[in-house]
Amino acid sequence: MTVRNRLIHASLACALSATAFAQQSPSPRAIPSAPAPAPAPSANIDLRMIRMKISAGDLPSAESILEYHRTQTGEDGDYILGIAWVARGAALVRDWKAATVWARLARQIAEAKLKTPADYQIQEEAVYALGTAIEVEAQTLEAAGRKAEAIRLLDDNEKAQEKAQAPYNLRARIWKRRNQIELVGQKAPEIRAEDHVAGEFRSLESLRGKPVVLFFWWESCGDCKMQAATFRRVVERYSRKDVAFVAPTRFYGKAEERTEEKGKVEKSWSELYKLTRVVPVPISDEAMLRYGVSATPTFVFVDRRGVVTRYSPTRLTEARLSAAIDELLE
Repeated sequence: MTVRNRLIHASLACALSATAFAQQSPSPRAIPSAPAPAPAPSANIDLRMIRMKISAGDLPSAESILEYHRTQTGEDGDYILGIAWVARGAALVRDWKAATVWARLARQIAEAKLKTPADYQIQEEAVYALGTAIEVEAQTLEAAGRKAEAIRLLDDNEKAQEKAQAPYNLRARIWKRRNQIELVGQKAPEIRAEDHVAGEFRSLESLRGKPVVLFFWWESCGDCKMQAATFRRVVERYSRKDVAFVAPTRFYGKAEERTEEKGKVEKSWSELYKLTRVVPVPISDEAMLRYGVSATPTFVFVDRRGVVTRYSPTRLTEARLSAAIDELLE
């Protein structure tokens, strides 16, 4: 994905995930439960306005801006992204009728453009719109009390996208939505490392009996870097209470670049996070996909029985991290 689309995806995903997390967990009153996504400076002015209206909960204005954009520029890339934003915005304000309409339109336009594996590489706006359509369709079913249908829809779409050789990020978004619906209360999926830094990781099963905090990250992720000091303080405090921390990541570059990339991961973990001797870093593309890590950081909290108690695909404050771990310790 381009920098613009990655920013668009990450900022709204964080806003939506923070809302979901806030509904589950206690938080200090001074901390807003759903921060508005920051605008991506390279996006079209109409797209930025749509995002601003959505962050304010003003869905009708967002729809009107999108309509105006179409009359001025046609169905360009920003129009396709705008449809995706409006679909998500409708879900955010729980206007499920509008969410259904916009999600169907996003899927229709996206599928018309994504016919071959090569299309997925060049039609980035369509890929983003398709991922949004799938997520919003599942959210709509869940909101209607049709959870099993939502899971089935996500499973069917994941299989279809795997067959279509869709990009990792699209498939991870599908897994993320699935996890948001049903991972809590389930046994944490095992992590099978393809490689590792900062000490060998055996398995989650070997940690049974301890509370476990999974911190999924990427060494080039700005949000992860800004989370580093907070995460380190939490690790230092709770490691003394026999809480286990694991920081999975994956290789993001080409196969021939992995030796160099692994060196960057090791350097970042040692120099920025300063947790080399405390927290293992298993490298696993499979685990990152299964845990739906389409945006980093992502946190998963696992109790002593190996059951997930909280899933949060977003940054967290020290207060929120501590509160979630205290629940594990109780």
